[in-house]
Amino acid sequence: MNPRSLRISLVLPYVLLVSMVAMALGTTYYWAARNNIGLFSDQYMRETASHMAQAVHFHVRGSGSVLEAAFPEGIVTHPDIAQDLNELRTRFWVATSMYANPNDYVYYGNEAGQSIALKRRADDEVELRLKLRPELHRTYYRYTGIRGRVVATGRESGNLDPRERVWYQLAQNTARHVWTGVYIDFTTQELVVTRARRVLAQDGTFIGVVATDVSLREISRFISSLNIGDQGRAFIVERDGKLIAATGLANLGLSVDGKPIRISTENSHDPVIKAAYLGVSGLLDPAGHDPQSGDDQEYRTTVHDEQGRLITVAARRIVDRAGLDWLAVVAIPRDALFVGIQRQIWLALGISLLAVLLTILIGMRIFGRVARDVISLSDAISRIRRGDRHVPIDVRRRDEVGDLARNFQAMQSDLSMDRMTGVSNRAAMDSLLDHLTQDPRGQPFAILFIDLNDFKPLNDQYGHDNGDKALVEIAQRLKTCLREDDLLARLGGDEFVIVARGISTPQALDALKTHLLSRIEAPLHSLDDIPPGRPIHLGAAIGVACWPTDAATANDLLRAADIDMYRHKDFARCR
Repeated sequence: MNPRSLRISLVLPYVLLVSMVAMALGTTYYWAARNNIGLFSDQYMRETASHMAQAVHFHVRGSGSVLEAAFPEGIVTHPDIAQDLNELRTRFWVATSMYANPNDYVYYGNEAGQSIALKRRADDEVELRLKLRPELHRTYYRYTGIRGRVVATGRESGNLDPRERVWYQLAQNTARHVWTGVYIDFTTQELVVTRARRVLAQDGTFIGVVATDVSLREISRFISSLNIGDQGRAFIVERDGKLIAATGLANLGLSVDGKPIRISTENSHDPVIKAAYLGVSGLLDPAGHDPQSGDDQEYRTTVHDEQGRLITVAARRIVDRAGLDWLAVVAIPRDALFVGIQRQIWLALGISLLAVLLTILIGMRIFGRVARDVISLSDAISRIRRGDRHVPIDVRRRDEVGDLARNFQAMQSDLSMDRMTGVSNRAAMDSLLDHLTQDPRGQPFAILFIDLNDFKPLNDQYGHDNGDKALVEIAQRLKTCLREDDLLARLGGDEFVIVARGISTPQALDALKTHLLSRIEAPLHSLDDIPPGRPIHLGAAIGVACWPTDAATANDLLRAADIDMYRHKDFARCR
């Protein structure tokens, strides 16, 4: 045997062995990465559905307080609205100022066919709609200031009897708050839902119904902003299949005569939405869950759409004690979850095998590089799935694996970061609070609930772009006041929460609050087109709650801080 034949006979078994090992390792890495990607995607979908449900609860949470402010339980109410007119004006003014977005409209109708409504037009201007005799049309008035002079502006064209309205008829026979179905507001051409509660006379007999409208415009904007890929869909839907909001899809259409109509999952012409709703609605058992419990339920399933594609679905049933019963659904075609990774792995295997045949060194380097990146991505995804929200995904490729890594980095950021300000979001805060409050040996900590003052006037006068810049600047200022292990989260709107570990004494908390207020109240420098010599300031009310002295659970702790914040805000208004 010549030397060349000898070398071939010695090298060939080794090449074959390395090739088999490479194929085995590549297959193992592929299925491990595929499994972890599937698990992470499932978690991402479930958390996105949970965020959607949280957004709905946050959006409608003030409506109950608005009704109680307009008609507190046990208040003496007369059968004739004229006897309580001045007091009603005052209470309705306060009620519509509490959560002006979205609860800027409060109204009341009684058994005598009378009605009164207050629509907030601006911070200091409202429209009063009054009907003191059932046969008369409502008269519209405008006035400025809580006790401003009333000026008549017109009369309604139709004669609306409150006793014939859906909200009135739903609320009159139940002692609790009730929701109407979602409907199209005839003035704004947007989706609205109404919350109502009956009102009793001093002797306990039914006398009328108070109600408030909740615009769903912001819910639709939030759902449209979600990033779940071109083929994925996120949507909120009523139990009867009518859409409230959806990514990439309008919630209203036009009838043959040009009038706006609701779009349902059935007539949406979107195969993913149709299949996902049918799959989830089949899991709902009305007898197995009481919506009045106020507890959301989670559902997961897989379905096939009209094209035969397998769809992964995660859903959250959104319920509250007033009878709200909606579904938050996230649906992604299964093949869209693995676009790129499958092709890249098999391509890498083919290249590596060819490289092994040409040269073991070059082949192993090529395959090793791909395998290392896939293992790094798989390991990072596994850690994220176990709850670590700050895992770096160190893959710098420019191919499909790199695209996939960057997509998961974007998903990871969405799960824990507020997009506008760059601080943590509600989900990251909830995760930390759950961790801290579930450790019986944990160190005491405090949360500070911050609600900015004068933000809405800034927004209205200088524009939403300046409002966003103000929020970003305030967030950056607050971060400079914190330590490395403290957390700053934006709840939404102009509300922030700080989780300060190891701080529980009144002196330390007062010092931190003073420092925070001084930073917040300093003039803003990031706004555009502000007249020279006119410094713009914001203020804040800060509520504090300490664990475990003020509350034992995360929700109770946050609620205690919220209540304390409103106590400070009310005190500041009375000064």
